[in-house]
Amino acid sequence: MASHLTKEEAKALFKKFDNGNGILSLAEVDRAIIHWYPEFGTNRQAMLRAFKAADTNNSGFVEMREFCRLIDLLYYYNELSDLFGQLNTNKDKRISFAEFKKGHELIGESDVDDADLRRDFNRIDTNHGGYILFDEFCIYMAKKRAQ
Repeated sequence: MASHLTKEEAKALFKKFDNGNGILSLAEVDRAIIHWYPEFGTNRQAMLRAFKAADTNNSGFVEMREFCRLIDLLYYYNELSDLFGQLNTNKDKRISFAEFKKGHELIGESDVDDADLRRDFNRIDTNHGGYILFDEFCIYMAKKRAQ
């Protein structure tokens, strides 16, 4: 993942996010994005996923060495949030099979029969609730990207 920031930009931005203790909490990141940097995304689920993925030592905080990864992940999960929103045409924050089928070209696949689509849908719907939730969608897209 290519960084969106130079080292100098990252240091300056980290300082702006930070309350002075040298580490960033989720609340600090949330506040900074809402107030100053909405371009990093306004989807809180995407923000939480990015924060957790950037926190490589599972400390519950993002350190300076993890910050560029956080910014990259904020962009990535915001893009996924936008794509999820395009698929979720009725805006109920979950994707039905009908929405999945209708918008399947958006996720880069076409000419797939209904049985294969249903199999893919069921594979993504890991909680078997009959809908694809944002977290399930993110996991699927990350696996797809890694292939």
